[in-house]
Amino acid sequence: MFAYRNYQDEDAYPDAIRRLATGIGETHWSAAEKSLVAHYRRYGHREIVGRSPAMRALQEQVNTVAQHDRARVLILGESGTGKETVAVQIHNKSRRRNEPFISFNCASVTPDLLESRFLGYEKGSFTGAHARRPGLFELADGGTLFLDEIGELPAAAQGVLLRVLEGGRFTRIGDREEVEVDVRVIAATHRDIPSLVRDGAFREDLFYRLCVIPIRVPPLREHPEDIADIANNYWLRLHRRRLDAAHLAALGGYSWPGNVRELYNVLERASVTGEGDFGRLLAEHRTLAVPLSSEQTASYPDNLEVATRAHVRRVYEKHGQNLSQAAAALGVSRNTARKYLVDPSRPSST
Repeated sequence: MFAYRNYQDEDAYPDAIRRLATGIGETHWSAAEKSLVAHYRRYGHREIVGRSPAMRALQEQVNTVAQHDRARVLILGESGTGKETVAVQIHNKSRRRNEPFISFNCASVTPDLLESRFLGYEKGSFTGAHARRPGLFELADGGTLFLDEIGELPAAAQGVLLRVLEGGRFTRIGDREEVEVDVRVIAATHRDIPSLVRDGAFREDLFYRLCVIPIRVPPLREHPEDIADIANNYWLRLHRRRLDAAHLAALGGYSWPGNVRELYNVLERASVTGEGDFGRLLAEHRTLAVPLSSEQTASYPDNLEVATRAHVRRVYEKHGQNLSQAAAALGVSRNTARKYLVDPSRPSST
C-alpha cells in the first residue's frame, strides 16, 4: 500500500500477496523486494496523508517538483505541519532517491560553528579539530540537503550558504583546494521570510536563491476532514488496527493548533497510557496545550464582525465557492452563510 500510494508501484501488491501465500521468508526475497522493505522501514512514517483538496494539491505539487531535481524548494508552513515529510517525499520521488538525504536544523548549532558544519574542516584547522570532518554539503553530495528553520540562520552563515549555492563549490576550513558538489537544497521555515527580508534580518539575494519553488504546507485546521486518515495511519503503524468512531469523533472536535505533531503527541500518549476515553484525554490535553502563537493569530482581525466575515469567506473559498458545502462545514444555514459573504459596504441591489 505504501509503495502504491507514494510511488504508484502496482507490482508491489502481487509480489506481497505471493510472498504471503507461499510463506517464503525475507532471506529469499529478491534484492528489489528487500530494498523496498528497507525503504518502507525508514520512510514509512514519512507519508503525506489526506484526501482533502488541500492535501491532494500538495501531493500533486510534490510530484511535479520532484521531477526537477535541481530546482531549489522553500517549504513554508506552521510548526508541526510536516515540512520535513514534504522534503523527504520530494527527495524520494526524484532521481536522487538512492543518494543521501541529509537533514539539518539551522537553529540547533551556535552561529560560530555553522560555517564548519556547512563546509567541513581539515585536521588541525582550529582548536579541537582533531580529525578531518566533511561538511553537510559533502555528506549530501549527489542527494538532497534539507535545511530546516532557515529563517533562524545568522547573517554570517547566510553569506556562507549563498556562496555555495551560487557556484556549487567551496573550500573546507583549513584547506586550499576547492570541493565541487551536486546537491539539491530544500529549505523550510515557519517564519515570514519576506518580512525578515524587509527588516534586514535575511538576505534578499539568498531568499531568491532558495525560493525557486515555494510550497506551502497547510495547517491542520484548514483540512480537518483529514484528521481521521492521519490518526488512523498513525494508529495502524502502532497497533495494526484503526481507531473506532468514538475516538475519531473526539479527535475531530479539537482545533489542533500544534498541527499534525500535536495530534501524534496525543495519540502516542493514548497508546502509552492505554487511555481509551479520548474525550477525557483531550480535556486533560487542553489544560496543557500551548496557546496559539502571535504569528498564528496576527492575521485575525480584532473586530468580531470582520473576523466572522473573513472566516466565512475562507471556508467558502476552501469549498470551491460552493455555498451549500460551506454552510454545512460552518454548521449554519445557506442564508446565514450568504449574509456574511455579502460586503456590507456595497449598496444593496434592491
